[in-house]
Amino acid sequence: MTKLIALDVGSSALKAALYDRDQGLIATSEAGYGPDLAPHRQDPEQWWRAAQKAISSLDTSDVTALVLTGTMENLILLDQDGQSLFPAILYSDPCGAPFLDEMQPELAKASAILGNAPEPLMTAFKWLWFKATEPALAARVATLLPGAKDALAFRLTGQRITDAITATTTGLMDIKKRDWSADMLTLFGLDRRQLPAILDASAIIGPLTASASAYVGLPAGLPVINGCGDAGATTIGSFCEAAGDVSLYLGTSGWVARVAPLSTLHQDRPVYRLAHPTPDLLIEVTPILSAGAAAAWSRKALGLTLEDSEEQLRLADANPPDLLFLPYLSGERSPFVDTDVRGAFIGLDASHNSSDMAYAVLEGVSLATRANLLSLDPSGQGAITMVGGGAKSALWPQLLADILERQIGLTADPSAATALGACRIATKALGWPEPQALAKRIVSPRPDRQKRARRLNAAFTEATAFARHIAPMMRSGDADFKRP
Repeated sequence: MTKLIALDVGSSALKAALYDRDQGLIATSEAGYGPDLAPHRQDPEQWWRAAQKAISSLDTSDVTALVLTGTMENLILLDQDGQSLFPAILYSDPCGAPFLDEMQPELAKASAILGNAPEPLMTAFKWLWFKATEPALAARVATLLPGAKDALAFRLTGQRITDAITATTTGLMDIKKRDWSADMLTLFGLDRRQLPAILDASAIIGPLTASASAYVGLPAGLPVINGCGDAGATTIGSFCEAAGDVSLYLGTSGWVARVAPLSTLHQDRPVYRLAHPTPDLLIEVTPILSAGAAAAWSRKALGLTLEDSEEQLRLADANPPDLLFLPYLSGERSPFVDTDVRGAFIGLDASHNSSDMAYAVLEGVSLATRANLLSLDPSGQGAITMVGGGAKSALWPQLLADILERQIGLTADPSAATALGACRIATKALGWPEPQALAKRIVSPRPDRQKRARRLNAAFTEATAFARHIAPMMRSGDADFKRP
């Protein structure tokens, strides 16, 4: 058998990619989850149903293994029988913020253990919120899983497993030891037995069970390979491997990631660090909460299809508007953590139309990306590869190149980078030949847009500071107020 399937549990859909040992990626499929149960909440059963649907759309003959990737920093709660006790609390949920504030004195030494300063979106702070809000259910929790792919792995194999990349995001792992920290477990009131084992990304975690086989339509006993969290898989799938290489991902959320030596761990840098599948490396990340999500929101709000939006963006690009958008639709994560800040249009007047607003949204996400790139790669020397659904836009890569004032490389299939990274991990586990790096198309900044880019960036910096200043005033303090 010469094929494998990568399953990528994304924010809004599950993607399946079919990889051939000799031909590389040969087919993909996708299945959505349907409406979320609530903001920042999904039912893990939706992921399981989407996996079955996505796999059924592929030619599964000659498949030799499965490999997994997906979102990180979630809180997925299972009882003693492996049943889900509560909807998955997603990475974007700021419910843990009050507990971070309360625990500041106790967290003085946490950064040295975690490799990152404690922040409210970490799984551990979501756990404190859950214990305070649902004490009866919390008492029944036998297992906490941080990765969406970990929940899928459990359904496929019955094993409670995670990887070091995903475990980094919990606020519970010693990043140097790549193991759960006894001090952090004590601090958050957790028993090691409640957490999954941390295995290498290339580890075979178990055979596909008979019950899972019957559901997904693959042979029982098929090896299931651990894989890793989506940011790690995307970096690997972008072929960003040399120290300093940069991967720019724009999906529903987004991030800028750079490979760095483990020896840089002691440096005080404004980045979020992840363990790398290779033990002597790190992945430095600056996450963006609303990337493609901001573009999707604007299309919905303006009544535009994706095709209409691309045409309107093209028209607006001929004479770009003096309009600024702050893309903080769900708060922001980097280069600052602020769960209260919200988005805004700045400079909006009666002359602006839907094309101008859609264009400003893409520029706003690009400006947020610039701020993140500056904190991650201040030297401006790293080669940038752009991947994710946003890279498929006819215009957005050009806008990013203009705003960043940097060249951007685009692979032939940028939306498949996460799945390809998982496949690269799997080929190592299976002893298959290493996939070749993908040819890149280079997008260069337009010299005539440089002055505009710098003017917008200055305004964006000032507007962001003001939006953060007034954010507390925007929260309703009226107990009787009910949003319609």
